[in-house]
Amino acid sequence: MSQYAALGAEAPDLSRLFGILAAHGGAGASTVTRWLDPDGDTGTTELAHGAHLPPHYTPVVVARSTAFGMASAVQLLGAWNPQVPRPYLVVVGDAPLRMPRASAYRIRSVRPRVLGIVQVPYLVRLREIDTPAAGLAHRDVQKAARNLRRQLGLPH
Repeated sequence: MSQYAALGAEAPDLSRLFGILAAHGGAGASTVTRWLDPDGDTGTTELAHGAHLPPHYTPVVVARSTAFGMASAVQLLGAWNPQVPRPYLVVVGDAPLRMPRASAYRIRSVRPRVLGIVQVPYLVRLREIDTPAAGLAHRDVQKAARNLRRQLGLPH
């Protein structure tokens, strides 16, 4: 008997488990983790640098859309171990402006190394909240979270 059957709960859907990894400090990994797992009950987890990806998890690399953020993502993806599944890349907008040219170029350069690229728009609301979960009370954040979930193949 599995631990889930013993608890009277369903086993998590193994195709829906994500390991979230920040490409650099302040990338938005905690926010992305909360958006993918609002109640903290699906197994999505934020990984510390150097941590091993649990079996059956899909990696998600998170980076800001700044030149530094995308350079960090390129460096991380360039050193990606071929025995680890290819990740998704989530690029979090850092300002209500066009992405820097260097960032746009770097996104194009890593496209073959990732399962997909999801761009999260700049949301001023995220600057006004105390926790990633608090943002989910606002429509603009809910919309961005739904879009992220949809693009990663999760139910809305």
